[in-house]
Amino acid sequence: MIKHSVAIIGAGIAGLALARRLSGFAEVTIFEKSRGTGGRMATRRGEHGSFDHGAQYFTIRDPAFHDALEPMLDNGTVQAWSEPLHRMGADGQVEKLEDRSPRFVAVPSMTALAKSWASALNFQTETQIRKISGEPRRWLVETEDERFGPFDWVISSAPAPQTAALMPFKEPEQAMLREVRMNGCFTMMIRLPDDVLLPFNACQVEHDRLSWIGANNSKPERDAAPCIIVHANNEWAQTHLDSALDQVRENMLAALTTILPNLPLASAMNVALHRWRYASVEQPLGEAFLLDEDRQLAACGDWCMGNRVEAAFISGHRLGDALTSIIKENAA
Repeated sequence: MIKHSVAIIGAGIAGLALARRLSGFAEVTIFEKSRGTGGRMATRRGEHGSFDHGAQYFTIRDPAFHDALEPMLDNGTVQAWSEPLHRMGADGQVEKLEDRSPRFVAVPSMTALAKSWASALNFQTETQIRKISGEPRRWLVETEDERFGPFDWVISSAPAPQTAALMPFKEPEQAMLREVRMNGCFTMMIRLPDDVLLPFNACQVEHDRLSWIGANNSKPERDAAPCIIVHANNEWAQTHLDSALDQVRENMLAALTTILPNLPLASAMNVALHRWRYASVEQPLGEAFLLDEDRQLAACGDWCMGNRVEAAFISGHRLGDALTSIIKENAA
């Protein structure tokens, strides 16, 4: 039996979940514009320490997600991050929250989960797809100077605005994509002096500029150096998304000083900033995936269902289920 050929654009959690589900039934090629995999399951390493500067943790509620992670739970690639969760108000007052779900991280960095899943898949990294041409069953994906294909199916796991701009969906699907709203985020990475201790290790922040403060070094098997992650408030970040990074950093540091006045930021060894253009889902699609079976185009991602890492997995996995059924039926 000749296998269907599938191009997946984006190697985040949704794209990887989809590729894993399809790999036994189709010839799958993943195209990723970055050097690595995982999307916002990201880690930045440097001379001043290691920072999980994207997703801070994830939950495991869905049975299929648990099944996919079970080998990594067994071998320690995924571990619980059991630090108590706190909430801080704009006035600096802190309260401990009741844990509703265990929180998990990949070990020794958030990128480890994606690397594990990607190991048996076919990739074209540092390959930014800028155009899709051709027709169903003969789709071509193109960079600025290279063309790949033909493919029976093309699927985007990129953020909704990028998917809308790239994919040749017809108006019904484009209209659905226009309804999805995503916000950006800024992540500030601060290496503090070795003797500094935060009053918490995981804290939601209710502030007009900040939304999260976490101690990266409190996660399992991380470097002991005090490296903290500060996320911007998504609404504030969206309005400042194209501001100069130096200005954004100073605004966020000023806000951090207001709520944690005793934090010795003047002695920080390093303060770096990363801009995420599509970091949170304000208005999701409301469906697990987008599918045009006649034209053999589809899309998936956390933007279909919500903000969580688990939502990205479910979207990709369920699209994989749907496509597997279609492929099997066509082969019968």
